[in-house]
Amino acid sequence: MRSFKIVQGGCRRDFFRSPRGVCAVHISCEHQKQHSSDGQLHFQRSRSLCSSAHHGRHTIRRSLSLSAASASVDSPTLFSLPGLSHPSDFAQLANKAIRDCNSIRQELASALNEEDDGVNTNQVQKAKRTLHLLDDISNVVCTVIDAAELCRSTHATPQWRNGASDAFGILSEYIGSLNADDRLYRSLRRFVFNDEDKDSSSEIITQLSPEYQRMATAMRKEFERDGIHLQYTQREEARELNNVIVGLESLFSNNITEKTKYYNVGEELAVEVEKVIPRHVLGQLVRRDDLSSDGSMTLSSDNLLSNTLLAHSPSPQLRKEVYLESNTAIPENLKVLDALIEQRHIHSTLLGYKSYAHRVLSDRMVENPQNVAKFLNEMEKRSRGMFEKEMELMMKAKQYVEGDSRQIQAWDVPFYSNFIKAQRQHQRSQEEGGDSDDSTQGYFTVENSINGMKNLVSDLFGIDMKEVEIPIEERWDIDTTTNAQDQLAAGAAGLRKFEFHHEHDGALGSMYFDLHPRDGKFVHAAHFTIRCGRNREDDIGSDRQLPIVALVCNLSPSSSSSNALLSHSEVETLYHEFGHGVHSLLSRCLFQHLSGTRAAMDFVETPSHFFETFARDPSFLSRILARHYMTGKPMSELRAQHLKQSHNDFRSVEVQTQIVHSRFDQALFGENPCSPALGGSSTTDVFERLHREAGVPFAAGTHWHSRFGHLVSYGAGYYGYLYAQVFAADIWSSCMSANINSTPSSSSLREGGTKIWKEMLIHGGGKDPKKMLKVVLGRDPSVEPFFEGISER
Repeated sequence: MRSFKIVQGGCRRDFFRSPRGVCAVHISCEHQKQHSSDGQLHFQRSRSLCSSAHHGRHTIRRSLSLSAASASVDSPTLFSLPGLSHPSDFAQLANKAIRDCNSIRQELASALNEEDDGVNTNQVQKAKRTLHLLDDISNVVCTVIDAAELCRSTHATPQWRNGASDAFGILSEYIGSLNADDRLYRSLRRFVFNDEDKDSSSEIITQLSPEYQRMATAMRKEFERDGIHLQYTQREEARELNNVIVGLESLFSNNITEKTKYYNVGEELAVEVEKVIPRHVLGQLVRRDDLSSDGSMTLSSDNLLSNTLLAHSPSPQLRKEVYLESNTAIPENLKVLDALIEQRHIHSTLLGYKSYAHRVLSDRMVENPQNVAKFLNEMEKRSRGMFEKEMELMMKAKQYVEGDSRQIQAWDVPFYSNFIKAQRQHQRSQEEGGDSDDSTQGYFTVENSINGMKNLVSDLFGIDMKEVEIPIEERWDIDTTTNAQDQLAAGAAGLRKFEFHHEHDGALGSMYFDLHPRDGKFVHAAHFTIRCGRNREDDIGSDRQLPIVALVCNLSPSSSSSNALLSHSEVETLYHEFGHGVHSLLSRCLFQHLSGTRAAMDFVETPSHFFETFARDPSFLSRILARHYMTGKPMSELRAQHLKQSHNDFRSVEVQTQIVHSRFDQALFGENPCSPALGGSSTTDVFERLHREAGVPFAAGTHWHSRFGHLVSYGAGYYGYLYAQVFAADIWSSCMSANINSTPSSSSLREGGTKIWKEMLIHGGGKDPKKMLKVVLGRDPSVEPFFEGISER
């Protein structure tokens, strides 16, 4: 996710996933696909989804191949997954996955019932085998449910979407039974930790390699975070609390997406609205037929409408009205949030944690709320000076435009930051000798963007990214109930597929690009993992499974998908999601559970932010990425530099706002949660106080946080956006900046790229990210490169 991006999906790496969960995918932009946030399910997937079919020595793995009767290995199938040739195949594969997983469960149960022969025969081998069998369960379930998630989100054919939804429902219910199976947990305790009946562990786990240890520890934490280690009565209480929490999360999220507030403005303000949005366009946004003939107008709390008016209307009266109405649109969510805070806290303390935040952060890089506070304090202190200067600029602009020397209000920030940005852009355009209001128009196309990606992976890693033909049976961008060939001939399809290959490492996996909107398609931008990779070569057996991923976007449409003109923001989004995809393809882990983006949630955005940086690097823009679609002329270095500067305009205001929201998130779910039912202050009082203390404008009587969906999907983890951006900036400064900005060459970039791949990306979630970052950087991470980057003018 870019700032405010969400790995949608994204986002938990538990082994199984509960029926309520939405598969974790990396999603872009401020909008998000709501999903479970509390990390409850033991075999849930990362924002990148789970994994898939396999081969190997275990008896059970021999039965897990998905090459079902409906398709031979050589027959083209949907997503290149064996067995997916017809919509009805999804249900068959789901049921087959259940049978295969039940066989594994039975094998583990039988092992629990076996008598110990007293000889201690190779307990290390038994521990490894147990971990691999548990990974097999995750793999076979995720293969089907992740394919179903992508299919139901993107397929052009309703029958395929329906079949995928049916399979998704079948497996979601089954996952609930997996999460409640204490035989799986007991197998882990007995054969890996050897502490089923006592508190201290044996030396078995210490004899395993670090990746095995990380897998074992992660699995045990996820099991116990759901209370499977509790006594029966406590476990049932935890289960009931969890069901209540799920309902509250769904209610909060549904209120955000389904509740719309309508309000009227008089004739004077209606005139101001029409200066920004013509009445006939407004009618489409409001979606009501009561646009009045007396000059008044009905508006709504729709985000697109509200944000457009706040950013572009010069009328302070209209901006105030829009801001107050849109930020009081869902008052019912205040009570829902109070209940959610209370129930999460009770549930977490029952499980043995001091708070919900302690529970969530127990498997994150940051480890605990105290370290989150320390990080946010450092970010606040470092950005304070820049923030105050940018607020002063807005104050001067307001005085110039309105003659009002009073403070900047919450409804002023979007307009005056946009106003000053436009002035700066005009000045920069004049420096370039241009007369266009948009000096970057025409420089970004899909084809240029993909060519830039090919150059990147080649220069950084020595990887060949080659486009391949896609058989009709493999496609999901055409309606298979009509003439598919006619659709292809008419240019209706836009799906593309690329295979990645390295000279020494061989085939690395496949990446689909589904970049443009169509009916029935998921409306945001996200990275979906169709199948996680795993690379098992040890005394337990050999099993190599190549990853398959898909980048799903909704970029500007065009009659020719390769020549579609893009905004620079769209290019940033595309490169961000590409970073997630590369992370998935380049990891080489023993376990699919640890593959690719299935890493710590506050680290997983680091590679995507790193790749996004290329989309605004002046050297990369002027040399490779930005070429005018008509003339082929590259963007000048000066214009590219101005583009980067434009990105940094008012960045400190964004950072300060994110810090306030992150502190609020921690206050809600910390050891002394702000819940009246638990003796704390109201959420609205705390939200206002944090804004006042930070100097970030706040409108009394509003409750923006009642629409803050991240409190559900990333409760106690919102700080992670800034956290990962800091790491990405540090990696860029340490490994790329000097090379790419001096005299770029493949050899200079390759050195930094190889270090990033072999010391970080290759490990996925199989190594402590703190250790990876220290190796890549040669020291502990620092916030300085982040602030040096955003201060460039």
